[in-house]
Amino acid sequence: MLKQTPNLGSAVNDLQQQMTESDAVCIVGQNSSGVAYACADGNVLQAPAGIISYEPDELMISLYAGSTIADINIALQTAHQRILIPEIGTIGGAIATRRNGLRGIHHQTLPNNVLRCSVIAADGSIYQSGGQVVKNVSGFDLVKLLVGSWGLLGLIVEVTLRTEPIPQASQWLYSSEPSAVVQVNNLYRPAVVTHISDVTYVLLEGNELDVREEISRLNGFERCDMPQMNSLTAMTQMANVSQGLPLSIEQEIRKQFDPSNKLNRHIATRRNLLT
Repeated sequence: MLKQTPNLGSAVNDLQQQMTESDAVCIVGQNSSGVAYACADGNVLQAPAGIISYEPDELMISLYAGSTIADINIALQTAHQRILIPEIGTIGGAIATRRNGLRGIHHQTLPNNVLRCSVIAADGSIYQSGGQVVKNVSGFDLVKLLVGSWGLLGLIVEVTLRTEPIPQASQWLYSSEPSAVVQVNNLYRPAVVTHISDVTYVLLEGNELDVREEISRLNGFERCDMPQMNSLTAMTQMANVSQGLPLSIEQEIRKQFDPSNKLNRHIATRRNLLT
């Protein structure tokens, strides 16, 4: 379980020095994406773990990017709060791979719940994007660029996240009836709707009475646990993280952040982003 962490400036300083002195760097969390096996030619760097600050009343937590999602949610449960990211790997890894799980693109769990990131750049300097406020409109929104960057723009070391209260009621249901899709489309703001192997799954969350009423409107649905996520739903695929940017723009962005191709060369090669 995560605890309040003393100043880890020395750990961050050590990472900065290693970044500066290395010709090739492999950035990993817990390798939940399964791609770090290919980076044996680089110095492996991992962010530290631990809580920096937690403000339940402000629905905000700051922590080191090596903290696991599971440990973060355990810490948040003391204030009956949570973060809406699959409990796989570290928060830095989730941000870097844009791992939204079953909530998918429609809900925009990432990047909208990331308020700030501190990043060690390829040259060893530190830059920061976003701020510890829900509304931050000054300048370019670099946070959205970092989400799904796969470590190609730097090593994320610190993160500030938006949290949310755990709902009073939460229930998954499923149906393979032909009318299932139409029925869930008539529901009021279901938390998740997903289709796996011709089966429709829906997650209803909120006030207990409201959830019961929504369930009563569904015919042919059965209660169930959360469906198991396979590799296609649990992990964000590399081909889908560019957010629609043309390859030429991605290459130009990469050139600005890492002109020497130091960071995660194995991933840059697979995405055709070597400069």
